[in-house]
Order: sequence, then C-alpha cells, then structure tokens
Amino acid sequence: MKISVIVAYHDEKNYIRDCLESLSDQCFRDFEVVMVCDGCDKPDVSDWNGLQIQFARTEGAGGVAAARNVGLDKAAGEYIFFMDADDYLAPDTLERLVGSEVSGGVVYGRLQSTWYSRKVYFDNGEELDRQNGVEHKRYDGDMENAYEYLPMRAKSLQGITILGMLFPRKVIQEHSIRFCEDLHYFSDLPFLMQVLSHAEKTLFCEDGLYIKRKHNDPVNLPSLLQAKDDEKKVFESMEAYRRAKKFIPAQDENKNQYLDYKFVKWLVTRIASYVVGVKPAKQKEAVIALQDTLKLLGNGVYHMLNNHPKKLIRYGMAGDVAGFAKKTRNYARKQTLFRICTSRAKMKRYLYEKVFSKMKMLEDTVIFESFFGKSYSDSPKYIFEYLNEKYPGKYNYMWVNAGKKLKLPYPSGQMKRFSFKYFYYMARAKYIVFNGRQPQYFIKRKGNVFLETWHGTPLKKLVFDMEDVTTASPLYKEQFYIQTRSWDYLVAPNQFSEDIFRRAFMYDGQMLESGYPRNDILYREDKEQLMGQIKSELGIPEDKKVILYVPTWRDDEFYGHAQYKFTLKLDLEQMKRELGKEYVVILRTHYFIADFLDLSQYEGFAWNLSKYDDIARLYLISDILITDYSSVFFDYANLRRPMLFFTYDLEKYRSVLRGFYMDVEEELPGPMLFETEEIIGSIRRIDEVNEEYQEKYDRFCKKYCSWEDGHATEKVVHVVFGLTGQEK
Repeated sequence: MKISVIVAYHDEKNYIRDCLESLSDQCFRDFEVVMVCDGCDKPDVSDWNGLQIQFARTEGAGGVAAARNVGLDKAAGEYIFFMDADDYLAPDTLERLVGSEVSGGVVYGRLQSTWYSRKVYFDNGEELDRQNGVEHKRYDGDMENAYEYLPMRAKSLQGITILGMLFPRKVIQEHSIRFCEDLHYFSDLPFLMQVLSHAEKTLFCEDGLYIKRKHNDPVNLPSLLQAKDDEKKVFESMEAYRRAKKFIPAQDENKNQYLDYKFVKWLVTRIASYVVGVKPAKQKEAVIALQDTLKLLGNGVYHMLNNHPKKLIRYGMAGDVAGFAKKTRNYARKQTLFRICTSRAKMKRYLYEKVFSKMKMLEDTVIFESFFGKSYSDSPKYIFEYLNEKYPGKYNYMWVNAGKKLKLPYPSGQMKRFSFKYFYYMARAKYIVFNGRQPQYFIKRKGNVFLETWHGTPLKKLVFDMEDVTTASPLYKEQFYIQTRSWDYLVAPNQFSEDIFRRAFMYDGQMLESGYPRNDILYREDKEQLMGQIKSELGIPEDKKVILYVPTWRDDEFYGHAQYKFTLKLDLEQMKRELGKEYVVILRTHYFIADFLDLSQYEGFAWNLSKYDDIARLYLISDILITDYSSVFFDYANLRRPMLFFTYDLEKYRSVLRGFYMDVEEELPGPMLFETEEIIGSIRRIDEVNEEYQEKYDRFCKKYCSWEDGHATEKVVHVVFGLTGQEK
C-alpha cells in the first residue's frame, strides 16, 4: 500500500460526496481510505464500492485532531495524506504527488481555496473565484527548495495546514508524532513543525492540486476557520505557537522567521482586536499569556517590523495591559481617519453610523426602494400609490433611484442610492419598504419598521436551500441571515411561499399572508380600459394579439465579471413569418442583458421592453405568456390566460444551475416545449392547449393564487401602518 488517505468526517453530509468522488476518480490507485467518524454515524458509501475504505471512529466527538490520530493508528501506507471531508482533489493529484516523492521527505501540493462544489469548480470555478477576490496563486520558485513556498500557503497563523501534503509514515512513527488533541483550531501547527524538523527534504509539486472548500453557510455549517470563538482561538493560538517553536532548532532561521512572522501578523490583527473588545479581567489574562509567548520571538523578525507591531510587542513583553490596549485603539482610530479622509464611500458610512443614526427619527417619513433603485415598480410602487390615494399628505415620501430620476405620479423626494442624502434618510426614516435586500451595514434603530415585500413566488432554490451560490457573493448566506434579522414584516403570496421563506431565509418574524400588492392590478374592475391605455402608450397595435416572452436569467451566462452573454433561443424570424399577421411579441429579459438584445430587424413585430418598469402592466396586455424558469408565471396565472414553457435546457438548469422547489413536469399549467416549431404549433392551437391543461391550471391556481384577491395592498398597509383604509 503506497498511500493511506485519512479523512476526518464530522457529519459533513453536504460535502462528503464530492470528497469521495474525487478520490474515486484518481488516476493513481494504490491507496486506501481511512475514514474516521468523529462523534457521528458513518456516511453512506455504497456509491463508491471501488474505493478501499476502512472505517474507524473516535470516542465521542474528539475533534479533528483526535480523528487524525485514530487514522494514523489504522493507516498502513508508506505515505500519509490527510483530507477533510468537505474538500476534494483534482483527478491526478495523488499521481503527481507520488511521482515527486523523495525518500524520507515531505511533498507539498498546491493548495487552492474555493467556495464551490467540485462540478462547478472544474467547469468555471477559477473565473467565479476571481470575481469574488479569491487568488489562484502559483509557485514560481525552486522546486527543489520548496520550504519557501510555505508562506504562500497560509495568510495567517490559523491557515497553516497539513492538507495537500504527502508525509512519510516512517518519520511519523519513528518520532511518535501526534496531533495535540487539546488544540481545537491549531492542531496542525505543532504537528507540521515536528514533521518538518525530522524530514530529510521537502519538495514542491505544483500539479498536486488540493481544493479547500469554504463553506457558504457559516450560520448552520461553519468550518473550523469560520467558527466564531475568538476567545478560544486567541489563547489556543499562543499555546500552539509555543509548542511549535519547541520543534524548531534555534539555528534554523528560515523556519523560525516564517513562524514568528505568522504569529506577529496574528498578534496585530486577531489578538489585538480581541484585547480591546473584552472586559479588563480578560484583557489582563490575554496580555499575561502573550507576555510569556513573546519571549520565544526571534530578533530576526523583530527588526523587519514597522513601528506599530514593534510597540505592541514591547507592551506585550512588559505585560502593560493599558499600554497595549491604548496603542491598539489609537492605531485603529488613525486607520479609520485615514480611510474616511481618502474615500468618499467610507466617509458616508462613517457619517451614517456615527452621526446620522444618532439624530432624531423622522416618524412620518417612508422610504421606498424597488430592485435596488432601478425602477418604479413592483409591490413598493403599489403601496406608495395606495397611501397617496387614501391618505394624501399623511406621510413624507422618499424614493431610492440608481442614478436616474424615477417618474412618479405623486409628490415625493428622490435620492440616488449610496449618496450622502441616501445615508442621511436611511438613518432617520421610520419606515423602509423594499423588495430586495438592504445593505448589510444597515443599523436597525429602535422604532424602525422594515417592510420586505420580496419579489416573487420561489421556483428556484433560495439562500439556505442552495448548495452553490454562483451569482452573488459567496458570503451571501451569512449576509442574508444578518439582514433578515432586521425585517419586521415579510409579504407572502401563498402558503407555499411562506413555508419556503421561513426555511430558506431562516425567517422567524411576522409573515403577512396577503398576496402581493403588485398583483392587485390584475384584479382591477377597469382593467380592459387600462389595457387599451397601456397598448397605446407603448405603440402596440390594437388589432394584434400579444405574446409576452420572459426568459429567466441563467447563472452561467457570463464571460467575466459584469460581462454577460445571452443567446436568444426563440427564433423570432420564424415566428414573424408564421404568426406575424395575428400576433406581436414583447420580450422582457433580465436587466443584466437588456442592452445586449438587438431587435431592430423585427421592428413592428417584436418589442424589447426589458427596461419597462412595471411587468404587471405587460401581463395585462398580453394574451399568451412564454417563459421557462422565471417565477413570473405564478403572477400571470391570476389572469387565467394561457402559458407555454420553453424549457430547452431543462436538465442542465435543474441539476446543475439552481434546482427547483416543484415538480415542473407535474405542476406547470401548460406544455413544456423545446423547439421554436413546438411553440408556434401550440400557439396555432392555443384553444386546444387551454382545454387540455384546464384541470392542471385549476389545481395550480388553487395552490399558488388563492390568497390573491385584489386587496393585498390594503391588507399590508393596515398591518404595517395601522391604517384602516377609511380615511381620505
């Protein structure tokens, strides 16, 4: 047996499949897997019968150090390779590492962090990571002198790891090297330094790729690196550093300077911030521990430092708690002052937090924002109009725009998103009505009322129900969780949505079971007259029926950051040729790609209304809806008009991109079509299609539209603003 792969498993059910699949796909086959279950049941491994897996377990939940020690006791290979159960390998990783082996030496592979699953990573993970600030570093140094690569593997003391490395088992056995089981966060550090002190040589293998998976759900599934336990991390880091230093000979300047530098960096960032944030008794305890630790710091690193860490070290070595804390605070103030003086954005944030938020709240001010200020639309629009119609002059209104003034039918102030005016009013207004997420730095003041209307019935997986987050920040789940804690009310259009919102948003606040205010227009008594007005203002021929095509945004439709692509799969030329005498087409695409759609050659037949603010008005004038996985069909169903589903990439979208909450084959109230010819054929026989899907349509409306009755706005205003609708 050449290699023993030791996998520490602590119930990582969401990740273990990728780990085992990556092992199963290895080109090199002479290895065993020792999976150690740390205080949990073993996972189902029936899909990986080709792997030689030996199971073991710790006594209770001993932590990753205990699990690895158990694995070392069970391992039979010449070399040891450690894996965490949430990580995975490139297919040739073990082959590359073994091919670089040196007798009695350690082989380093390349360690790469990512937020994404194995499938997404190897398809376009590097591009996604670049968009999110993750660097894919390469080592350009001497491959035969690989120790200098170590600093590149870890940005901080906590990041020093034994992962992605091939260790000679003989060295570990002969010197009885073990992981320190009393260290929860830093057990890798003493182990690694002890092995390196006895290894005959180190070698770097660039092609031996180990992918370290970051968890995008640190709320429910935090990794060790994401765990928020500052006190334990601070004290444990000092203990781990002290133990590690014991294994490095004083004459080995390279290793000593490397470790000292990492500790100083950790001192300046994590230890210092901890000290100034705790009570005096804890401050003293931390500085006393630091005093003892700093005695091990070498002069070589000290002379390389600038003034700030040098002073912190001097205060720490003297046990001067007051001086250490004062220096840290003063440095932080100087940094803050520098940032706000050199950045308008940071100055605005500072004024918002320290000045505007301390001012008296404007009790009669209501702020509205729809789609991050991009439009005057959706449920905020209809709540605004209802308040103005029923209660003129009762409130002062401010609308958020994205830089372009919105056309409003009633008096209201406007402010550009993230302007000084925006921060001023966001800090002081009592009511804030929005249909997306608020900025994560918003301060929820006592007396604030946040009304979240959201923007659709969920078809595609949301937030905590998503495995990979590819269209937003990888911190999306954590940020979302923090933001939803501020919501006082969340509007739900149906019971299906309410159940999903509570789970996927982890929302436990008040749900308004009202339906969406934006759908009230679909129930207006004068909608026939309104339809004529809308067609006239858009230049849509009165004598033509209208097909509304609303394709959803695909998560993989991009070339690079803010560079989007879109290929229109619907053949407009064929549709114009075969349906143009009776129909016209309106296209409403995602705003990302609105400017990339050129319909000039279809003038008089097709209109690009992707930037038209209010899609509900387009619903009204359309006779047929064509969509795919956009949630628009839940709203459109309120009209009881025919719907066709152009699902040309169904399997890819369902299995790779997002996934669905519903069984689309069973529940969609219209045919699923895959070619333009099928679309045209269904339109030609639309009455037959209606009859064929009538029963399914009725069931659909009962489940998803039963709360909608044209009075959603009234219900929402009554609860949120305490208004009855009787005043005027």
